Amino acid sequence: MTQTRAHRWLDLAFLALIALVAYLPGLAALPPVDRDEARYMQATVQMAETGDLIDIRFQDEARYKKPAGAYWAQLASLTATGQLDDVRRGERAAWAHRLPSVIGALIAVWATYLTGAALFGRREALLGAGWIAVSVSLAFEAHIAKTDALLAGAAAVALYGIAARKAWQTWFAIAVGTLIKGPILLGVGGLALLTDALWTRSAKRLRALARPLPILVALGITLPWFIAIGIETDGAFFAEALGRDLGGKIAGAQETHGGTPGYYALTTLAMFWPGVLALPVAAMFAWRERRNATVRLLVAWTLPMWVLLEFVPTKLPHYTLPLYPALALLAGAGWVRLTEAGRTRIAGLAVAAFVAALLSVGTGAAIWERAGPVLSVSVAASLTALSVAALWFVRQARDRVALALAALFVGLGFTALSRSPLLDLTPRLVAQSPAGARIVSPDYREPSLVFMAGTDTQLTRGARPGDVLVLASGTPPPACAGAGESVSGTNYAKGRQMTLTMFDTTECSAAALTEWAYSSPTQRRPDQASRDRPGDQWSE
Repeated sequence: MTQTRAHRWLDLAFLALIALVAYLPGLAALPPVDRDEARYMQATVQMAETGDLIDIRFQDEARYKKPAGAYWAQLASLTATGQLDDVRRGERAAWAHRLPSVIGALIAVWATYLTGAALFGRREALLGAGWIAVSVSLAFEAHIAKTDALLAGAAAVALYGIAARKAWQTWFAIAVGTLIKGPILLGVGGLALLTDALWTRSAKRLRALARPLPILVALGITLPWFIAIGIETDGAFFAEALGRDLGGKIAGAQETHGGTPGYYALTTLAMFWPGVLALPVAAMFAWRERRNATVRLLVAWTLPMWVLLEFVPTKLPHYTLPLYPALALLAGAGWVRLTEAGRTRIAGLAVAAFVAALLSVGTGAAIWERAGPVLSVSVAASLTALSVAALWFVRQARDRVALALAALFVGLGFTALSRSPLLDLTPRLVAQSPAGARIVSPDYREPSLVFMAGTDTQLTRGARPGDVLVLASGTPPPACAGAGESVSGTNYAKGRQMTLTMFDTTECSAAALTEWAYSSPTQRRPDQASRDRPGDQWSE
């Protein structure tokens, strides 16, 4: 083994170590932290229960927003970890659902390093991959069972394939990304290649990737499921996924997730910490080296799609995550090349300190309302101190020390989050409910309750005798129901305090429960109007 190859393996091992230090803490202890995560996990549970790997369902509701790739990855994880039979018996192991996200994030880190090694040098690759490994955005997505960490891994592999002009890697990554989240990665890669071709006035990269066999294999990976779901749903999947979901995000601020242009520039101050410290230097580097074909490719991957996302009405912080591999490499290469040349000794420090200050202020403002002023100021001060420390270590060419400290801080943060009372309402409610009884919860309609309590959990007023009826304070129970335990906590999805009381309906008759169910002015009988689709009341 050559010295260069040995160094590469050592770097990959170090990156895996800091990534796992950041990603594994809290993985098992965290309850579902996102409504989408609970839906993904529950839909995977139902795949395991029914054996149907084509149609995607959350209880009786069709889940036609994204393809099946993430659900299959979770199902494979349940099988590989020996959790599949336990899940079918009603046990819930959130960590097994989240392992694919950890693997996707780790692939993103490794592929970013390999891209940097191919385009620049060892230190640039290590620093760039390290920035993305410990970034808040990727660490968060690695902790939740959704699509975004997997998509980040596919995006980084696609970027590596394009940078190294390897058609097989590029098209395989695009095929996997398409099965995970539809045509998003194809759009990112296609826009990058088009921008690069126009900018350099050369189609060499396009010609290198336009190989028939890899393209046919990619189609062979993706088309079977899309054909099957089209037949299974009579085209309803495409109408929902492309028309209502993707088209709705482009046409307007879907599900209250809106924002003005500049949204991602601001959220990146927190989501790309601590790499955000190097972004001013990255911008300087990209401008100085704008005639360099390597730098042009990274800018073409990042800038056009970023600008496009800024003007799409629907916004969420993780939408820019597929762009982070290129952004991280610009940050790593810019920091190494310009600081070693001594061109940013004063200006770079001043700009980075300014960004650190913005980060602290922005973080404090973001959590002020929920966490209170003392905790907000403490977090902001801690991030400032850690930012300065990381900057100093990197300035001293002690990259591994800086990245290890950042990873440790991120891991400790998720350990603390897993114990936060802001997230424990559903787990405490399930823990205190009588064993074996079905939960009916018309006031607390969170998908996490279905995942943790079981598929037959009802989020309507349709109770049967013997059910546990969960009602918020202020909702009158059936006269026949007996009050039991109460649980108070924060519904973090809505940002408000709730007190939920469990009522025993054993002494109730079916007729009494039916009469109570339709006593609410907001509840309509089936013969009065068609029922709303389950889940339409949730934001996603």
